[in-house]
Amino acid sequence: MMRQNRRQFLQWASALPLIPGMSKRPLAFGQESHAVVHSYSEDLPDMLVSYISAKTNVLAAKWDKVRSGIGTAPDLEKRNQFVREKITEMLGGFPKRNPLGPVVTGVEQRPGYRIENVMFQSRPNFWVTASLYVPTSGPGPFPGIISPCGHYPAARAYEAYQYLYHDLVKSGFVVLAYDPIGQGERRQFWNPQTNQDEIGGSSTWEHDMPGHLLFLLGENLTEYRIWDGMRAIDYLQSRPEVDAKRIGCTGHSGGGTLTLFISALDERVQCAVMNEGGYGRRWPMKIGPGDEVGTGDVEQHFFPAAIYGIDLYDTRMAVAPRAALATIEHYSPAYNEQTERLRAGYKLLGAPEAFDTEEALDPHALTPKLRLRTTDWFCRWFYHRPGPAIESGFLPEAPETLYCTPDGSIRYSQQGETIFSLILKKGSALPPTRRIPVSQSEVDSFRGEIRDEIKKLLHFHSSNAELGVRHLETTPRRGYQVEKVEFLSEPGIYIPAWVFVPDVNRLSAPTILYVDDAGKEHDGMEFGALEQFARRGYCVVAVDVRGKGSTRPPHPDMDPATEFTNLEDAQTAMAYWAWEINESLLGWRVQDVVRSVDYVLSRPAAKSSSVHLIGKGDGALWALFAAALDSRIEATVCDRGLFSYRHLTQGDRYLYSADVIIPDILNHLDLPQVAAAVAGRNLTVLSPVSAMKEAVDQSVARATYQWTESVYQSAGAGGRFRVAGQRDDVSKVDRYLELLA
Repeated sequence: MMRQNRRQFLQWASALPLIPGMSKRPLAFGQESHAVVHSYSEDLPDMLVSYISAKTNVLAAKWDKVRSGIGTAPDLEKRNQFVREKITEMLGGFPKRNPLGPVVTGVEQRPGYRIENVMFQSRPNFWVTASLYVPTSGPGPFPGIISPCGHYPAARAYEAYQYLYHDLVKSGFVVLAYDPIGQGERRQFWNPQTNQDEIGGSSTWEHDMPGHLLFLLGENLTEYRIWDGMRAIDYLQSRPEVDAKRIGCTGHSGGGTLTLFISALDERVQCAVMNEGGYGRRWPMKIGPGDEVGTGDVEQHFFPAAIYGIDLYDTRMAVAPRAALATIEHYSPAYNEQTERLRAGYKLLGAPEAFDTEEALDPHALTPKLRLRTTDWFCRWFYHRPGPAIESGFLPEAPETLYCTPDGSIRYSQQGETIFSLILKKGSALPPTRRIPVSQSEVDSFRGEIRDEIKKLLHFHSSNAELGVRHLETTPRRGYQVEKVEFLSEPGIYIPAWVFVPDVNRLSAPTILYVDDAGKEHDGMEFGALEQFARRGYCVVAVDVRGKGSTRPPHPDMDPATEFTNLEDAQTAMAYWAWEINESLLGWRVQDVVRSVDYVLSRPAAKSSSVHLIGKGDGALWALFAAALDSRIEATVCDRGLFSYRHLTQGDRYLYSADVIIPDILNHLDLPQVAAAVAGRNLTVLSPVSAMKEAVDQSVARATYQWTESVYQSAGAGGRFRVAGQRDDVSKVDRYLELLA
């Protein structure tokens, strides 16, 4: 290992405060000591969560200081404007308004009001299904209220919601209750013929499944859902029965959060009620040992909100000084603290009476108490009178009565686009066409461009800090030994490794670096693949990148294990946390692989600049990106990895967690272009798999990577790139060695 210069020593020293209990510099590789070397895991028992929390909480403290400095109404108005502008920026802006083209599909007359089942286009041929409740007595025009539904599959047909609409329309309000994407008639996976959900699980999976795919296109589901709400206001204001200057918004649960977002960004909303949604603080992060880890639904996030200090509290404050009522199941000290800060903000803006709270004193539900309080709030602000004291008798409508489509499903009735059909169309046109480089100089230029784009997309950071190797123990086995070591990827992040050292080394053999998303132990036990390498004379370094294998966070997923728990599992949650601070979990893991190359080449026995890399499963992605970025990797096999991001956009379900998702990647490149950046060095895409992790037909895979093959040909290295499958006549290890040669 190279000697430290002063700058490297200072970098190492600066890492010490991040590693509790570290009092001595760790041993370098090969350094002899009779002292017991303890594992980094003792210092960092919940490494990745602690690492992300530390980065996030530094930002949280910074923005808390900014908030504490707000002392005047102009200061708060400036901050609120900043919040609205940054949220809009994070959403990617909004599209141009298209004609709504509303269609009333049915009318039901009821005592004192009527229900119109109406559809309108929030985007061209992208229909929003809704029910419009219109008073038929009393002087109009009436105040209008949009109501985005919460996360109940039935959406606006849910009985408790119907009671609220009835309370409001009988109190003199026009109510437009609409189905957000993934709910009611806009569900993607509900089959009206069987009344079954095709993927099971939480109703939020209807959001997560398309939401993660939209990231690949540089879009996000949050913007789609907020825009639907803004277009719902457009429709309300187009109705002659509605007073366009008196617009309200209310929703419950996920609809409460959506009410918050719409009301913060659309100042046409003069009065809002957020029932049991959109409260709490995400930061500072406080995750205790054994706490469950989940995402809270993709459409309830703005990325990268933490770098701007935009928490849910800030979004609530951005509604001020417009009227807002916030309800919750039960008051708590944390909730009370947040609401007192909101009250202080409203007071600063001269509107102390415009904010209030209500406690349900019941579990999570839109209870009669909350329905009456909601109606009363709107009555007091828009009519300057109290609302009803009790709910009148009412028989909820059958869901079929409220259908806008023949069978209650946009998808099955084929009424225009769905969110997945839009993703399919956009994904089919991506990535942008690139001209194939035809000369060596053009290939060199192309490689440089792709590497720069990869670094930007992955938020990739190189590290030249001290490796800080700790040699924990050596385990003898038949014909080889396993060195259990650890080294630092960066301050606060260590990489555990098993080094398989043969008793008899193959002459001039390269060192094989092995990364498997199942962890180093998966193929590292006796009789496994790594033993076979060692007994053939190859030194193998098998590593666990952060958050995988032995460094997997000790936190259970919130949802029970089913086929699509990838949508909200701990890996997805950590990907969200990274995005919130403008980082990338996938990028960090690629960095870990590159740092593992540093470690391999630091070993005294390593053949200089000769590293071969094998990546399995998600590890195939880490390996591919690492090979594109690091020319020290001479040969790479990507085994059973996702074969294309574009492919993910061509279907409506997949088994990958968000930790493999790269926001905006398809507007720049796809995996074949990443592979082409390796041109000149050996690369094999071995047995690639589909969105559902099933084998891809070899002819399809080869056609997908034809662009890569062409770039290799231009680089004069056509034989060094392969799309291949396993062979039945040879072992997996022999196949690896054949492809790496």
